[in-house]
This record gives sequence, structure tokens and C-alpha cells, in this order.
Amino acid sequence: MNPMAMMQLGGRLEKFGQQHPRVVAFFKENHQELREGAVVEIRITSPEGRGVVTNMRLTADDEETINILKGQK
Repeated sequence: MNPMAMMQLGGRLEKFGQQHPRVVAFFKENHQELREGAVVEIRITSPEGRGVVTNMRLTADDEETINILKGQK
């Protein structure tokens, strides 16, 4: 990743944290659970009320990616 893109990502992550403090707090309180074998579930509800859900089991590569993103703060 080029340095400019890294700076842009860092700024976007900071803005996300300001706009969604409960999400950031949730991950801070539960970060130890984001490890290989854990299942992450994502639910989206559209403004019209339609919902979709998916999940994924974290791999060692996912855990490494999460650790890299933690360092972007």
C-alpha cells in the first residue's frame, strides 16, 4: 500500500470512529475475541426494512489483517 493511501485510510478510520463510537467501543471491549476460529456475523437492514445477514469464520490470515488494521489508528 502506498504511503498516501495509508494516510487516507488512517483518516477514514478516525472519521469512522468519530461517527460510530459505539461500534468502536464494541470492538475495543471484545477485540480479544477476534481470533482464528471466531465467527463474525454481519446484519444489514435497509432503510425500507429489508434485512440480509452473513457470517464468516476467522482464519489466521484474517487475524493478521485485523492486527494490521489495529495499527492504523
